[in-house]
Amino acid sequence: MPIAIWTPELSLGVASLDADHQKLIDTLNLVFDALLFDRSSSALNSALTTLDDYVTEHFAREEAWMQARHHPDLARHQQEHKALRDHLALLCASRDLSDQERSVELLMILRDWLLGHIAHSDRDASGA
Repeated sequence: MPIAIWTPELSLGVASLDADHQKLIDTLNLVFDALLFDRSSSALNSALTTLDDYVTEHFAREEAWMQARHHPDLARHQQEHKALRDHLALLCASRDLSDQERSVELLMILRDWLLGHIAHSDRDASGA
């Protein structure tokens, strides 16, 4: 059962960025399923690894796309990206939380930040 679903309203009209966003939503759903079926430890570690690599790659592609278009909000967008990377780094380094607590925190971060960022900041940047 997904916690988030890709919809046409989230599309930026940029195939590579839309594919990235779909993969990030898939990761969100993977963690949610793990919590539902009590497999949080293995799914959490996999999701964090995926996010660490993928967020870095995706943000670089997205920022390069914006830079090539001389987008005026690039600096603000980069700050938003850095804030998520910093938050994920803190979560990865956290040893005070159980896997289940980290999974819940990850879900909240992804749901709130990712969906909000795609639906607002990224759509604004793409003109979609």
